[in-house]
Amino acid sequence: MSSNSNRNSTIGTVIFVAGMLAAALLFVTLGFWQMERLGWKEQLIASATERANDLPTNVPSADLWATLDPESIDFQPVTLKGSFLEHGEARIFISLPQKRNRQSGPGYWIVTPFQLTDGGVVYVNRGFVPQELAFNAGYAAAPIGQMTITGVLRKPERVGAATLEPDLAKNVDWVINPARLSTVLFGDLGTVAPFYINWQPAEEVKLPQPAQTGEIEFSNKHLEYALTWFALAAMTPVLLIFWLLRRKRNQSLATEQSAD
Repeated sequence: MSSNSNRNSTIGTVIFVAGMLAAALLFVTLGFWQMERLGWKEQLIASATERANDLPTNVPSADLWATLDPESIDFQPVTLKGSFLEHGEARIFISLPQKRNRQSGPGYWIVTPFQLTDGGVVYVNRGFVPQELAFNAGYAAAPIGQMTITGVLRKPERVGAATLEPDLAKNVDWVINPARLSTVLFGDLGTVAPFYINWQPAEEVKLPQPAQTGEIEFSNKHLEYALTWFALAAMTPVLLIFWLLRRKRNQSLATEQSAD
């Protein structure tokens, strides 16, 4: 009986040790993966910052949209020729931090479809309106007629599992995502761009307040995550050693008690 118990205890110990060493290896792997992600994110920030300082170029034409990677042209200044459509507008909820903004706090981005002269529709974020003014015509309407506008191209905002359903009665949504807007708020627009534009009007507009695009801001916590994984990788063997020493001491005490 004692022999079987010792054998089972040894097998259990081997399995536990192997599991702890495997966990340490996994933590190291995750740490190096986060370091790779850090390099990728820093390169992404550098390229986006470089694009943001470029002169405006023509917005990509509709025949390129099917294969376009919006990530590769995020923050690119662009010009668009066409006119705003009279299809209404979407209100995208946001709580805008103060920073340099005249208006801040809870409110809405006002997003209006823009028909390009050469074909295709681009959603244009005309700017921010405080919550108390968003539903009572407390801001300027979209201009009428053919025009050329300048703005900053942005990739779609991500729709996640936690994204709330839109309020169709008020044309309110929670992310600026062209595919989602075309599905739930707008219809029959034809070909819609897989990106949107933050409009930067040449003349000062009180409301909607144009989006601030002077600073490139990305969440970049990959170094923090990497250090966390490496710390766990270092702690795991230390904890394993303490566990083995304690187990050995307990076994010695049990042996001595048995001998008495």
